[in-house]
Amino acid sequence: MSCYMTLRLATAVSAYPFYNFRYLKLLHEFSKRFVVYCFAGSMPKGSAVAPMRPAYVRHVLPFTLPRRVTYRVWPYLSELWINAVEHDVVWLFDTAAPMHPLLFRRPVVVDAEDSVLVLPQQTTARKTYFSRFNEYRVLRNRRVAKIVVTTEIIRKKLMKLGLEGEKIEVIPYGVDTKLFRPTSLPDVPVVLYYGTFQPHRSRLLLEFVRMLSQMRSDVKFLLIGDIPPAVRRRLIEYAGARVEMPGFIPHDQLPRWLQKARVCILPQDESLGGRLSFKLLEYMAAGRPVVATDVDESFPIKESGAGIITPVEPKAMAEAVVKLLDDRPLCERLALKGVEYAARFDWERMVAEYVRVLQEAASHR
Repeated sequence: MSCYMTLRLATAVSAYPFYNFRYLKLLHEFSKRFVVYCFAGSMPKGSAVAPMRPAYVRHVLPFTLPRRVTYRVWPYLSELWINAVEHDVVWLFDTAAPMHPLLFRRPVVVDAEDSVLVLPQQTTARKTYFSRFNEYRVLRNRRVAKIVVTTEIIRKKLMKLGLEGEKIEVIPYGVDTKLFRPTSLPDVPVVLYYGTFQPHRSRLLLEFVRMLSQMRSDVKFLLIGDIPPAVRRRLIEYAGARVEMPGFIPHDQLPRWLQKARVCILPQDESLGGRLSFKLLEYMAAGRPVVATDVDESFPIKESGAGIITPVEPKAMAEAVVKLLDDRPLCERLALKGVEYAARFDWERMVAEYVRVLQEAASHR
């Protein structure tokens, strides 16, 4: 450990707690290895975990601003706080609210997990030109020593835009294989999904639930996450008491919910740039076969053979799920492939790669 502690890492978020799992997990792991300064603009009111914030988190503003205000203003103010402490490298997570110019005194590592630059044209049309242009300027800034992305797909897209390939590092999401472990498939036909219920997921999910409910009267649905009221009402309309919606579940409690599932799904009706979905890795690590639509983000299922890829159609998804529910040996074969594939993405390996990148960046003075 002592070799790590010579590196001082500075980062900032608009508010803490910050609910991006990748960021929080990496921040926690870095705190074990480096001296970490995390400057948070404010603390949301009523946060249950706020009093338990880690020692490396410094809340700077004595009040809580509206989320949109802090989201846009805080990145610029945070540069002043970061420059006020002794540090070796700056870690900027995501570029949703990119800063320009970068006034940091030390090299910067940008985690472009959700870059708007790689979104397809029909999606980027909903984003502002300013956001895309500003992000591009940030990634090309001379202070940026490394750009971290989660897949080779994203790396190639950024290179086509003129960014230097040598600066772009691919570090996928990790999966905690000690937490997400394979268990026997249950007898009850439960179909599980957890994650966002944004339109690109909920549109297809709703029609899928409606069709599968009509095809199979015994199937149950377990849908985990913050579900908008309108979506919740339609799910109840389509599946009634057969749909269970427990709301947001803390990440470390997800494995016991996954144990209830016979099949897991990824309902998505458009490609979003080729990100690696950590839910797919966790589905597979837990030993669950997957039905996913044919979008860029489904590539782990294609590579592993751990499930069925369908056209972006609710009927095709429903038929694939029925096939798996009726063929337990097939489920078990697919699940085994997924467990083997997910083992390649163990969190410890991913963290070690990130540590290497931060140390290399710190040497670019």
